[in-house]
Amino acid sequence: MERTRAYRREVRNKAIARKKRVSHAFCGGEWFKTDGMYSKGHIGCGCRLCKYTKHYDIPLFYEVRDREYVRLCLKEQD
Repeated sequence: MERTRAYRREVRNKAIARKKRVSHAFCGGEWFKTDGMYSKGHIGCGCRLCKYTKHYDIPLFYEVRDREYVRLCLKEQD
């Protein structure tokens, strides 16, 4: 079963609308000039709020959990 142009257009417009809602909620404005730029996928930014682990060297929860798991496995092998 092949997708029609209307289906693809609808999916693209839904993705654009969602990403616009995110940009309006986050900064109160639009990040890009045209809708086509929203459809390309990346809507994040590199600010310190969005990339706090990169800027402040704070590990995420799953990173801490994985480190503890590795430590336990190494202790069991000894």
